[in-house]
Order: sequence, then C-alpha cells, then structure tokens
Amino acid sequence: MFSLLKYLVILLLVTILLATGLFLFTLESQPLVDTSSATQVDQAESVKALMHQLQDTVKLRSTKQDITISEDQFNSLVGFVQRAHNQFQGKAVIRSQSSKIFVSYQLPNNPIGQFMNVEASLLPAAGVAVEYVKIGPISISGDFALSSLVTLANWYTSSDIASQFIEQIDNIAMRDKHMVLSVLPLQQFLKNLNAIKQGVGGKKDEELRLKTAFYLKEISEFSIAKRYTPQSLAKYIGPVFSLAKERSSSDESAALENKAAIMALAIYVGHHRFANLVGDVQPNSPRIVSPNSRTVLKSRVDLNQHFIFSAAIKIFSEQGISVAIGEFKELMDRSHDGSGYSFIDLAADFSGIKFAKSATNPDSALYVQDILAGNLDEKAFFPNITGLPEGLKKAEFERRFIRVDSPKYKQMIAKINARIDALQIHNQPN
Repeated sequence: MFSLLKYLVILLLVTILLATGLFLFTLESQPLVDTSSATQVDQAESVKALMHQLQDTVKLRSTKQDITISEDQFNSLVGFVQRAHNQFQGKAVIRSQSSKIFVSYQLPNNPIGQFMNVEASLLPAAGVAVEYVKIGPISISGDFALSSLVTLANWYTSSDIASQFIEQIDNIAMRDKHMVLSVLPLQQFLKNLNAIKQGVGGKKDEELRLKTAFYLKEISEFSIAKRYTPQSLAKYIGPVFSLAKERSSSDESAALENKAAIMALAIYVGHHRFANLVGDVQPNSPRIVSPNSRTVLKSRVDLNQHFIFSAAIKIFSEQGISVAIGEFKELMDRSHDGSGYSFIDLAADFSGIKFAKSATNPDSALYVQDILAGNLDEKAFFPNITGLPEGLKKAEFERRFIRVDSPKYKQMIAKINARIDALQIHNQPN
C-alpha cells in the first residue's frame, strides 16, 4: 500500500513538472499580434447588424438560420475584449480557403517569456473543422484541440452543452472577409441552455440569492412602486439602503447586503432577466414583479437603465468589462439609425460601475449605507451631466474626437470621472 502511494505521488509530481515545463516552453519574447483596440472598435457600428441577426436567430428558433459575420465585425468584437482586458490582443483574417485567428496574451514580467501566442485555423466545411492550433512553437491537431475544449466546457458546466453547441452548426462557408454560419433550429438547444444553473454555485451564492429575494419582495411593496407616474431611482435607493443598513452588523455583512440590494434594484427597475445571474428570486414565481411606472434618473429612463445595468454587470464581472460594454454600445450607436455617441450615457455607465464598487467594498460599504439610507436626492450618487456631448453620429464624433483614446477623448473621459469621483459616496473620510 505504501509503495503504491509513493508511486502515485511520484507520478503526480512528474506530471506537474512536465506540464509546467510544457507551459514555459510555449512562452515567447514577442507578441504574435500587435493591434490597436481604438482602431479595431472604430467599426463598432457594423456589429449592430450582427446583433440583429442573432436576435432573429433566437426569435425564429424553430427554423434553420444563416448568420453572416464580417471580418470588421469580428475584429470590432476582438477590440472590445482588448479594451476590457488590455493584456489581450487579437486579430481575425477571413479568406475563402480558411480563416485564421491570432491571439497574444501578455504575462507579468519574467525571465522566460512575456507572451503566450496562439494561432488557430478554421476551414470551410460541414460542421466545425479546425485545421490546427498553435500555442507558441507547438502545433496541435485541430480535432484534438476542439475535442479538448469541448470536454473542458462540458466539465465546467456539468453538462454536454458545449457538445450540443458544436452540433448546432450545420455548415461554415467562407469568402474574402466574410464567414457564413448555418445554424440548425435552436429551440431545443436554448431550452437546454436555460436549464443549466446560471450562478457559480455554493453557499455564498445561495446566501446572495436569499438576500436578493428578500430585497426584491420589499422593493415591490414600496408605495412608490404603486404610482403611475415616473419615479426617480433615488426614491428606491434611499429606502432600500435603509433596509441594508438595518441588516448589517459588520463591514463584510454590509458589503453583501449592498450587493443583494443592488441586484434586487437591477431586477425590479432595470430588467427582470438579471435574476438569471442570481437564481429564483421572484416573490410570487413565476409571476414577475415590476413597478407600475418607469424609473428615471435626471428625468430620463435611459440613464436609469445605463446606471443600474452597469452596477449589476460590475457586481458579476471585472470593472474593465463593465466599462468596455458601455463604451462599445455607444460606438455602435454612432450609425445612421442609432441614437449617436453619448458621453451622458457613458457618465451613467461609469457612475453605476463606481457606485457598485464602493457599495460592495467592505472598506466603504457601511459608509455608503450612511450616505444613501433615507436619502432621496440623486446628487448623492449621480454626477452632474451638464455640458457633456451626446447624439454624435460617426462623422461628428470623428471630427470632434477623432477616435477613442485620442487626447480630446481622454480629456472628456477624465472630466466625467472627475465629476463621479467628487460624489459624496466616493469620499469616505480617513
């Protein structure tokens, strides 16, 4: 028995050493890709057409659909990822014979190599045909790489949803700078996808679900929720943070109470589908509770949505992703049929993100409760938006700001952040 245990320990150590050595061997000193995210997202408005296609695919889920993806659309989405996580760089090249994806990921400074470089080649074919995947100097067969990725995704979700997803793709056709995915009817796949637990799972998630359910029930019974005229978000935040303050006994408990309160607000005055991030929280499930009238910030429904959506997304993501989502949405709106780039909307996004960050940080959660409890004034958590440009179509945006990350653009972003930073909830006394 002892000899067997010793053999297994040695085998485990050798496996770890081999895996570590293989990983280090793949690192390189130079990136495979060197792209500017500002240039990539300059075509972000082209993604709106792709979004409409995806919406139609879901609506017409009982029939086979074709989804056309252009090289510009793909690279705009890659640019979005890069703005959310600047260690990542990527590029796609779509041609009639094959399509290639190039990725570089920058690691912390080390003497071995600073970049993990990946190249993958996708072929036009029935189903999904991966020609090869290269990780640094190591080349892997496409079949092995795809099956490994599918197995890992299935294991992570405790399902076979990744296998089902691959089976949904009937055919991939290519021509220069365009790819067409033929997708089989999605009806059953979407049902199966919906059946997978949305949260990560565990005791903490269950505690958050129960607390969110409590706040959602309380909010739905507020008197302002029964009114038929638009109500300020501040009229919900004041009383809900009063409840959170009553239920908090420490820095850590205050952070969790605030997190649940924000999620309940996002579900009630934002969109009921945010409940998918938490679980079954509706007080009279399956009936969805909602206010009798729209909720506003600065007398605008859209600003309430930008603020509370961003706060909820911040709770379940890195801050960089939340910022990139808001910025990318505004870039898409520069098209002729869009509302135009709005720095006011962006201010609402940024303020929602920082609101959630301060409210759910144990070091500041109690202070935020003290400021917001019973406070019905928007100025406590929402910045001054006077003088911020909005409604900018692409030509006007480029005339005034050239592109994102230009000096003038950065000045405007700095102006917005300065106004948010000046809010009382973000200025806890030392």
